[in-house]
Amino acid sequence: MRRQLNHQGFTVLEAIASVFIISLVLTTAISIVINVRNQTEATNERILAVEVGSRIRDDLINNSTYDEISVWMNGGGVLVTSSTCASLATPFSCDIFTYTSNNRVYDETMTLSFIAPTVESTQYQVIHFEIIIEYYPHRFLTLEGIIYE
Repeated sequence: MRRQLNHQGFTVLEAIASVFIISLVLTTAISIVINVRNQTEATNERILAVEVGSRIRDDLINNSTYDEISVWMNGGGVLVTSSTCASLATPFSCDIFTYTSNNRVYDETMTLSFIAPTVESTQYQVIHFEIIIEYYPHRFLTLEGIIYE
């Protein structure tokens, strides 16, 4: 006995199932490519933000003294942004908020936080500060530094 082959082709259900599977695979592949691209872009932005933050930290450490920062802080913590820098009469130049890297200025997405002194930091004459930069939407970089006598 010979077996007869069905020459009628695909059924509608088989065609719909194959289109669904192909679209599912393509959607998954596209979302993976987009996520990898976004992650790569965020990593590149982080590298640039680290460069700018490091330059700011180095400038603060090299061009500021413990005494002038301590007197300016007046025993409390101080939060400095590009919009409040001039009004706070900072002992350092507000130009630190204009540093650029790859034609991007981080002025609006950067915060400089001088942490309130503790008993130990006062005893050892150390001022702790943090530079917080939003380098990509909802992704932050924090660089810490100290100014000491």
